[in-house]
Amino acid sequence: MAPATLGSEARLSLAAFLLGASVVVLPLLTRSGLQARTVLALYVAALNALLLLLYRPPPRYQIAIRACFLGFVFGCGLLLSFSQSSWSHFGWSHLVHPPRAIVGFSPTI
Repeated sequence: MAPATLGSEARLSLAAFLLGASVVVLPLLTRSGLQARTVLALYVAALNALLLLLYRPPPRYQIAIRACFLGFVFGCGLLLSFSQSSWSHFGWSHLVHPPRAIVGFSPTI
């Protein structure tokens, strides 16, 4: 039996998911004196620009954006889960139940 290997779309999805989940490093940047909203806005803009440049054909970009968004929500849920706020239960629910796609919604690129 041949060893199982990931296809190109699976590798793309995994890389984009991990890139989105890297939102967990943002608190380290805000401790250095930068404002949290500014850092988050720049982070999201940089992620979108990077994915647009790396995965230019529309089908690959769409896969990358969806996987990155899921990773971003997972990372935000992880941050909320381990924070010292009343939102920690909300964070755990996002780790277990990621957001669902809107039926009938098809974003254009």
